[in-house]
Amino acid sequence: MKKVFKNVLPVTVVVSSVLIFTSACTNDASSDKKNSSIKYEEKSYSIEADKISQISLAAMDRSVDVVKSNDNEIHITYFDNDKESYAINVSDEKSLIMQANTDKELKDYVGLNSDKTHRNIKISVPRGIESGIEIKTSKGDINLSEVNISGTIDAITSNGKIKASNVEIEKRFKLETKNDDINLSNVKVKGSVDATVSNGNLDIEKVAIEDTLKLKSKNGGINGTIVGSYDVFSISSQASKGKNNLPENKSGGDKKLDVNANNGDIDLKFVR
Repeated sequence: MKKVFKNVLPVTVVVSSVLIFTSACTNDASSDKKNSSIKYEEKSYSIEADKISQISLAAMDRSVDVVKSNDNEIHITYFDNDKESYAINVSDEKSLIMQANTDKELKDYVGLNSDKTHRNIKISVPRGIESGIEIKTSKGDINLSEVNISGTIDAITSNGKIKASNVEIEKRFKLETKNDDINLSNVKVKGSVDATVSNGNLDIEKVAIEDTLKLKSKNGGINGTIVGSYDVFSISSQASKGKNNLPENKSGGDKKLDVNANNGDIDLKFVR
């Protein structure tokens, strides 16, 4: 969805540049050169957290790390090259939007295997930040570690893994990936968790929720531990072409557990 901004808030941008070179091989037989050099420029962007109500990132062929900031600012570090760059804007509604721009043609992708270091975006956020976070990428992992968010988090990728460890979220946590796994460890959400994986496994360890835990997999299993007593959950579960250690239906309980595995097993346990 395209957003039009009438004005852009004055923000403080901190930019640092480091020139890094990496080699990329091409299989184009018509070219006399077997190797081409890609020049990367490391950049950074910083803004006070209270000036932002929403962080939205749309990237391609990038991994994304969300970690704890050591101050009261949001920090973003990333890499540009002559064919790939990012536009960062802040709207009147205090939405920080980072959008990928590319001039790549099909031939630019042939034979390229760039250093993963340069295909990473790192977002650092202060503890208890009230803004929501929305991340959409492809061909890259999304990792969230040691963060505490008062808003919501949406994490969507394809051909990449989603990992969250030692994460606390006040509202909603939505995750979706294809052709890889979702791993959640020590995740606490006062609202709901909605995790969907296709062609991959969904593994959880000590996930705690106060509302709804929804887990869905296709061509993969759902395994792990849920914090809380079996009695406090109403349960709906279905395992198509797989084993299931949960009841298909169980009423009662203030919390909801909805689990669906297509062509995979369900093996979930309740822990305190």
